[in-house]
Amino acid sequence: MVLALMGSGCDVIDIPEITQRDALTWVRPEPSGEHCAFGGQAVLTGLDQDRDGELDDEEVNATHYLCDDAPPQVRTRTQAEPHGANCALGGQAVQSGLDRDANGQLDDAEVSATDYVCASTVANVLVRVRPVAPGAQCARGGQVTHAGHDANGNGLLEDAEISREVYGCDEPAPVLARVREVPRSVAPCDRGGSVVEAGADLDLDGVLAPAEVDATAYACDVPPADLKLVRYEAEPGGMNCPAGGTGVNAFEDANGDGSPDPNGFLTTVHVCQSSRIHDGDFVVASAVDLIALDGVGRLRGTLRIEAPTLAEADLPSLSIIDGSLIVQGNSSLRLANLTTLRFIGGNVELRDNARLDKLNLGNATRALLRVGDSLTVENNPALTHLEGLVAVVPANDITLRANNAVVGPGGLPNVVTLKGSLLIQDNLRLTQNPFFKLAHVHGDVVLRNNSGMAGPFGLDWLEKVDGVLEMSSNAQLMTLLPMGKLTAVGSLFISDNSKLPNTAGFESLVRADRIVIQGNPVMSAAGDMPLLAQVEQDFSVKYNPMLQRVHRLPQLRSAIAVSSIGNDELVSLEGFGLMTRMSLLEILGNPKLPTLSDFTALREVTVLQVRGNALLTDFGLEELARVMGDFVVTDNARLPTCKATALAAKVFQGGTGLVHIDMNDDTATCP
Repeated sequence: MVLALMGSGCDVIDIPEITQRDALTWVRPEPSGEHCAFGGQAVLTGLDQDRDGELDDEEVNATHYLCDDAPPQVRTRTQAEPHGANCALGGQAVQSGLDRDANGQLDDAEVSATDYVCASTVANVLVRVRPVAPGAQCARGGQVTHAGHDANGNGLLEDAEISREVYGCDEPAPVLARVREVPRSVAPCDRGGSVVEAGADLDLDGVLAPAEVDATAYACDVPPADLKLVRYEAEPGGMNCPAGGTGVNAFEDANGDGSPDPNGFLTTVHVCQSSRIHDGDFVVASAVDLIALDGVGRLRGTLRIEAPTLAEADLPSLSIIDGSLIVQGNSSLRLANLTTLRFIGGNVELRDNARLDKLNLGNATRALLRVGDSLTVENNPALTHLEGLVAVVPANDITLRANNAVVGPGGLPNVVTLKGSLLIQDNLRLTQNPFFKLAHVHGDVVLRNNSGMAGPFGLDWLEKVDGVLEMSSNAQLMTLLPMGKLTAVGSLFISDNSKLPNTAGFESLVRADRIVIQGNPVMSAAGDMPLLAQVEQDFSVKYNPMLQRVHRLPQLRSAIAVSSIGNDELVSLEGFGLMTRMSLLEILGNPKLPTLSDFTALREVTVLQVRGNALLTDFGLEELARVMGDFVVTDNARLPTCKATALAAKVFQGGTGLVHIDMNDDTATCP
């Protein structure tokens, strides 16, 4: 419509000019809806009739829509994943990405992410593995593992089904290797040789510390100068190292030409890289928790397996535990299979697993499993042997207690030295010990209450015990002959062994701090130590009801104290005949001992106590010249009091000591 306005003195308005000048366009986002299914833009046009520079709603006279195309759809596809690094037991690779060409399927070029849904050893439990980019969770990247029950049975682990999440971060450590000399008579090289050691430099100090050695090979009869090391930086994932690692090749090169000698020593030791590291302690309370650790090669913390319903514990990738390994209270566990373990920084504790009958820690054919602290195997009543521990080498203590199905445990030849102690106790059927190469124990060796053990068999190479060697309450113990290589011991305790007839067997023992032989009900003779020359403290025989003599100590010339107490049948102490001085001579309650004349060389005693010896009639201490402390002779019914007073007058030196003579035979006369 055209409107013309006319009037006197008025200008004519040019309508086309106004329309062109005041026409405006406004573009705004258009949400998904009836105009644009996937959103877009709305283009609004009209005249700015009020000339305010904006197109108001009432000024809009036309709207056009510029709609976005449908976005590419996210599509997935699955394909079988074989056994390997991504899925140890196989599974599915779930690939995802945008269908950019809108052809309705995910093409190879469109795959942007892959998750692995892996089978597990537990029915209906799945694992999903997803890569993690470098960032806050993993500085160098890694993977996150989710595990849970496939509740809907569709073969995929959905978010709602996840019950455990574990991050495994990439953190490779450099590998170090060295060659050391093996002295003669050190297992396993009797004539000496070399040992090749390799391991990851876990503390990054550039030095291969003993605790970092996790791959070892012995080259017996080959001097270190003839061995050459060549390092290969890429050991692919496989049997030697599940997640890959480093192979160190060592070969004999006596002529120095850089090549292996014909028929010479040649080996490769493998240091497995922990391509996935989990920080912190980890508790396995169910099969899902265990499976969530799949793919983790190093655990910087303590691993506790405490899952009452778990039947098998299999960790095919774990090689390093910085803390301890504790497998305890698993009432259904039959198999513990951790064969890739190479290093455990703390303790290994296997306790109270009622049905555990198969146990494999480490793999001795590939490397030793070094344990930074101690090994405890306790109260596993179904365990029949310890052969699955053949690779284990603990630094400190070993405890084998109350494993009542173990009879012949098998050999653990890699245990040669212990900084701590060895305790073997309360094993109902154990007939021998597995430590047949053990030579030196810095702490104690205790064999106590092992009902089936007839002798300390399996300790035949034991040469030195710095602490206590105790053999007590072993109901079937009948011989000590396997101890024939023992040369030195801190304290020797032989007590309460109901069938032990004597102490024969210590053919090489030269020195002991203490010797205590006590409460052995059928023992008739003690001694039989042909090389024993020195006892630093006391030599005591106590409460052995059938003991008749202490004999065959032809080299013994020194002991601080000698005590014979409560031995009902004792008639001879001839084994002490070479001793010339001691701080204490204590002869108490030996009712059949007639005389002390077996102390033929004794000249000096600090304290002499002779009490309660019913048949004692004479001292017979012809060489005794000095008693410098107490002189106590009481309750010896047949010993003439006059002999006691005469001896006291001859040898007592007075000082701070006392003379106490009482309840002897006051009626007898002396010549």
